Amino acid sequence: MENLGSPVWIGQYRLTSRIATGGMAEVYVGRHIDEQGTFGPMVAVKKLLPHLVKDSSIVRMFLNEARITAQINHPNVVRIFELGQVTGEPFIAMELLEGRTFADLRARAAEDGKRMPLPVALRILCEGCRGLGAAHEAKDDEGNSLALVHRDFTPDNVHVGVNGEVKVIDFGIAKTANWGSGTEPGTLKGKFFYMSPEMILAKPVDHRADIFAAGVMLYEQMCGRRPFTGNSVDEVVMKIAEGKLQPPSTFDPSLPRALEAVCLTALNRNPDSRFQTMGVFIEAMELVGGEAQLATNDEVAAYVSHLFPQTDKQRETLRKARAADPSVPGLKPEDFGASPPQGLPAALGDSPLPATAQSPIRAAQQLATRQMPVFDPPNPGAAIHITAPLEPEPLTGKLPLPGHRPKRSNTPIIAAVIGLVVVGAAAFFILGGSSSSAEVLLARAEKASTPEEKGKALLEVSQAPDVSDAQLQTVAEQLITAKQWAVADEVSEAWLKRSPKNVEPHLLKARAAMNLRKGKRAETEAAEAIALAPDDVRPDVLLAELRELQGDSTGALEAWTKASRKKPADLTILWRQGYWLSQSGRLDEAGDVLSLLLKKQFSAEAAAELGFVKLRKTQHDEALKLLTRAVKEQPDLMVAHYYRASALYQKGDAKSARVEYLEADTLSGPDSRPLVALCELEVQQQTTTELDDVKKRLKERFPAEADKLIASCAP
Repeated sequence: MENLGSPVWIGQYRLTSRIATGGMAEVYVGRHIDEQGTFGPMVAVKKLLPHLVKDSSIVRMFLNEARITAQINHPNVVRIFELGQVTGEPFIAMELLEGRTFADLRARAAEDGKRMPLPVALRILCEGCRGLGAAHEAKDDEGNSLALVHRDFTPDNVHVGVNGEVKVIDFGIAKTANWGSGTEPGTLKGKFFYMSPEMILAKPVDHRADIFAAGVMLYEQMCGRRPFTGNSVDEVVMKIAEGKLQPPSTFDPSLPRALEAVCLTALNRNPDSRFQTMGVFIEAMELVGGEAQLATNDEVAAYVSHLFPQTDKQRETLRKARAADPSVPGLKPEDFGASPPQGLPAALGDSPLPATAQSPIRAAQQLATRQMPVFDPPNPGAAIHITAPLEPEPLTGKLPLPGHRPKRSNTPIIAAVIGLVVVGAAAFFILGGSSSSAEVLLARAEKASTPEEKGKALLEVSQAPDVSDAQLQTVAEQLITAKQWAVADEVSEAWLKRSPKNVEPHLLKARAAMNLRKGKRAETEAAEAIALAPDDVRPDVLLAELRELQGDSTGALEAWTKASRKKPADLTILWRQGYWLSQSGRLDEAGDVLSLLLKKQFSAEAAAELGFVKLRKTQHDEALKLLTRAVKEQPDLMVAHYYRASALYQKGDAKSARVEYLEADTLSGPDSRPLVALCELEVQQQTTTELDDVKKRLKERFPAEADKLIASCAP
């Protein structure tokens, strides 16, 4: 939390604290005070980051969220009080919520090695569906149906309060019949794991796509896994489009079959064969009963407080933000629990805003008519989930993923040694010298000239009758270095048969499976490794790298965070955690982690990412300083030039920004972002010759998609 010191006014809202900054917006805590000085409720005020106000598509999405949400009056939908603007910058004043998202609750339970209790999860899902059902039935001011589709109904967009209340949040990419949406036609919207087949196939989409997303959430709760998985975005998308999935009872035969039938109906590939309304879907879940009996509101509240007690950092932040409000002098953070303290004047509670507050719809219409300049500062996270390297370059050398070799026993066992020598010698003479010991084969493998030859030779070592675990560990290390994944998989299989309780073959098999694009097997082996060695950080690192490869940024961040807790001093782990915090828009946390890393050891990559964090927090001078040093220390680091170009442009130096974008392009390989950003710059600067040059370069560098890229930066 950042205490603003002196209160800052935006419209009729006195802001006292900033409690969050994301990739697009920042959130403040404040209080509504009308022109007569009457106190209204404490509210959350959401503002676009200043540099994004220039981007018409982002502003459109921002306005879309407010005006759609404002039309829905339901206890299970976050309440919008006002949409306004100050000095040309739009803001949304909304209900102040205390709690966590459905995704947060599931992640915290998973950290404890558990799944959320089914009754609690079902209650949360039903209440979220109830709110979304009200959204589906919403009408405009003239009584016409909005035909609303949320299109991003995921656990991240279901808020669960410490009082047990459940609210749907974030209608930023929702679509209505009359207003359209905040994104362009023909683009995929939402998190792809929750997209319906018709969304994937670009067919007409209605409210039943949201029912499909709810079915995905139900499946996840029942099985502890997603219904459609794969090792790449393309693979997952293809499976969703085909509609092929295994019934939940495949993974847990004890599940209520009635609930399984409900889940599979919601996930039907054909929208006409799904539940046709959220109300029918909710009723079906409520009728199952038994072990699937929905929890009460109080039980949900107790569960939230169990996972995130009063001492939780986020709840503590909100208490401090409330205490910073000067409306009631002398209050301390501890005076605030889950709700404002008892006995305060009624005007200080969360009472409705006065009728004089500006209509969100009218304000949205006024803002939508403004001419917005088009400039989208680069978003390097856009393709990260696809292009993230399988084995990111660490700052202090590669992690010793295969682990340390077990120490050999120094206790001589003379009889056994003599026996082995005799048997080995006999085999040598009987077989004409064709049989060799593991030690001899290992020495021979080290002389192999190609990775393929080395793989074959190491496989022979693993099959030697006298091979030890220590020698198999050496084999594993050399196979990983040579990237002989098929051989590594075969070796790990044989190793597991002889040493099933040894964590090393599980780690080898997990890494081989990951590189062979067998994600489920990799997850299983990593889980086995964690069970065998709960304090070992390497399985968590493997899972983190797998999530990066699968395009699961949330999962990657969770896994790197777990690894960081186990090994907080590891610079490689710190770097990946800081990187994903930054790409996820958790700027304050990212800044803390990356700053700590740079204090321990300078890295151009970390400095560039921290510069990007500072840039999004509009700390332009600090950002430019970090990015300039990153470019100096590592001149071939593309993202450093890319971020630096954006920083220079935002400082008003378009000429230097051009140079940096062009330098970034020379280093970018198949990445089109630097040229697209330069194209947008030229549009902003209203040049002609320079813009033509950039378009020509786009056609030369990216002939297949040049027209689309050029259109994206057109005025």
